Amino acid sequence: MKKILIVLMASLFFGPLMGCQNYDAAATVQPREKKMQQYQGVIPCADCEGIEVTLALQQGGRYSLQERYLTPGGASLSQQGNWTRTAEKLVLISDKGEKRYFRPRDSGLEMTDASGEAISTTLNYRLQPIEAGS
Repeated sequence: MKKILIVLMASLFFGPLMGCQNYDAAATVQPREKKMQQYQGVIPCADCEGIEVTLALQQGGRYSLQERYLTPGGASLSQQGNWTRTAEKLVLISDKGEKRYFRPRDSGLEMTDASGEAISTTLNYRLQPIEAGS
């Protein structure tokens, strides 16, 4: 009886340790860190040829959005803030608290309305991915 009790106690103590393995940290393959993602496109404009939009999503959840109106002497606007991605949407929250939404489409992004719903139009509101440094 005493031997059974000793075996039982030893198995309860050492049993959980059997599944543990020590790995050499240098030998394990680390996933590559995702680089900054950049998107660009020209969206419709009511009183100009279009608005060139460049969106840069940085590691750590920060973004930079540049908008340039395609008119002679057209204005340029810039916005920074934080981004998050849900299953269905990319949410941009500017440093001023303003929200903008995009939906993933193919390999790019499609702008949505102010509530995050799809814009019902035949006009192009898509941003395509661009290579960093382009």
